[in-house]
Amino acid sequence: MLRKLSHQLAGDLGEQLALAKFISLGFAAYISPPGAPGHDLMIATPDGAKSIEVKTRQYLSRPSEIGRWPVDMRTKGDADYFLFVELNLSTLAPTFYLLTNSQAHEIHKDYNGTGNCPPHLVRETSVANDFSALSR
Repeated sequence: MLRKLSHQLAGDLGEQLALAKFISLGFAAYISPPGAPGHDLMIATPDGAKSIEVKTRQYLSRPSEIGRWPVDMRTKGDADYFLFVELNLSTLAPTFYLLTNSQAHEIHKDYNGTGNCPPHLVRETSVANDFSALSR
């Protein structure tokens, strides 16, 4: 029987999949060490180094199982980009949604400093697997 991964394991897997995706697209990138201050990934773009905060949520049958992507804007709100990963556990196929800092702030729902980016707004704001914002 297939079961969901722990949040930590799913997050680590999402970061690894994101790193592989960026490298396959020709970007130089690295994952920040666990527990290090800052953001999850750094990549080299035509405009210089950019930080990316990666948020991964998993599902077994349907993407609608993802109820929210938690984002603490107090500590992570200065990332250049936010990458929301929908991870299909039955195939291990990720779907990526890349948002700029301003897009993520615009859809963020704040709850006393913490909060989340609702999945329906993430999906409406970004085209799945579109990384063109990194090349502009």
